[in-house]
Amino acid sequence: MVSELSPSAFQLLNAWQHGFPLEPRPFRKLGLLLGLSEPAVMDYLRGWRDQGIISRIGPVLNPACISSTLVGMQVPDRELDGVANWISTLPAVNHNYEREHAINLWFVLTCSDEAERRATLDHIACHTGLRPLSLPMLKAYHIDLGFSLLHHTKVNNPIAPGSGLPALGSVERKLLECALQGVEIQAEPFKPWAQYAQISEAQVLLHLRHFLAQGIFRRFGVVLHHRKLGYQANAMCVWTVDTQHIDAVGEKLAKQSGITLCYRRQPFPPYWNHNLFCMIHGKERGQVLSQHAQLNDDLGLSLLPQEVLFSKRCFKQRGALLNQPHHD
Repeated sequence: MVSELSPSAFQLLNAWQHGFPLEPRPFRKLGLLLGLSEPAVMDYLRGWRDQGIISRIGPVLNPACISSTLVGMQVPDRELDGVANWISTLPAVNHNYEREHAINLWFVLTCSDEAERRATLDHIACHTGLRPLSLPMLKAYHIDLGFSLLHHTKVNNPIAPGSGLPALGSVERKLLECALQGVEIQAEPFKPWAQYAQISEAQVLLHLRHFLAQGIFRRFGVVLHHRKLGYQANAMCVWTVDTQHIDAVGEKLAKQSGITLCYRRQPFPPYWNHNLFCMIHGKERGQVLSQHAQLNDDLGLSLLPQEVLFSKRCFKQRGALLNQPHHD
């Protein structure tokens, strides 16, 4: 599908994962830059949204600003569908996958603060009778810079420390909650946000630019569903690295071609000892395994305890949400 796109349409899908125009009529601006009309841009994006290729247009939160964690659970096979479907109903869960491993259910919790995160984990344990292994991120080496549809030299942008979330009830928090739900594909998408927050459209755009500058947003743009683009052989690759060397190894790993995510996580001994994680997305299983083997050779990781956990089923995938606004 992607190979059949015109150059302008391809750029719209690929290049605008970053730097989406924070202007009153962003789709007209995209059209001017790409040689397309405003209606043509919106038609492309609506079509890709309806096909599930686009998850949303909007921000990706800096994980340093929120209380999030990756959770693994060992669920008996006969209970997996029921537990996974219940987990997916939790508002704090934004990604939920079955992976090939004894610890077979993996999901991401995104909460406003640590107290909410602990309470959610306790609720999960109580409801399921299972042990959730919470593996919070300790350091990000490369995270959510978009999903390039081209093979090119990787650019690793430094990850801002973040400044925390705006206070509940503030104008900034209202705008953040709107933004996380995504930009509606309409000519003037920021006007409803201005009405909801009771500020001008110019102020809305100024606040959004500040969120990027402050590091609250990692990026703002088109967010893709890679599985819909044919990347079905996706693997979470993990190693156990001693704490003295993990940062050096992680920084090298993050710079390798084909690595879409790379971070250090807190282990959960004795049930889970791995602390270095990366994601490899591929169209074929053999390609991913070959790339993993090459990483081991190039970085001298072959002797470290390690595993490759291929994704099997996706139960839920969406952007993180906080408190959802209600528009009249």
